[in-house]
Amino acid sequence: MKISDILVKLRDNSNKLKLLWWGILGLTVLLNLFIHPHNPHFEWEKIPGAWGIFGFICSISVILIMKKVIYPLISRPEGYYEC
Repeated sequence: MKISDILVKLRDNSNKLKLLWWGILGLTVLLNLFIHPHNPHFEWEKIPGAWGIFGFICSISVILIMKKVIYPLISRPEGYYEC
């Protein structure tokens, strides 16, 4: 089976894959409500889903920093590379 055939099948079943992905994420959050860390190092680690919340906040922060700080530094005006 060629890689192109695999990619076509994945593209055709993208809705099913998204549903599967969201199901797996939901299952891990649900399990996090019942499985607690054995020895939390910080007080906030006792909160169910603390690492998920931390990861979400960090990813949003990275996106905002890239859009507001980094992009204006590296972007060029339209037509900059034209002769």
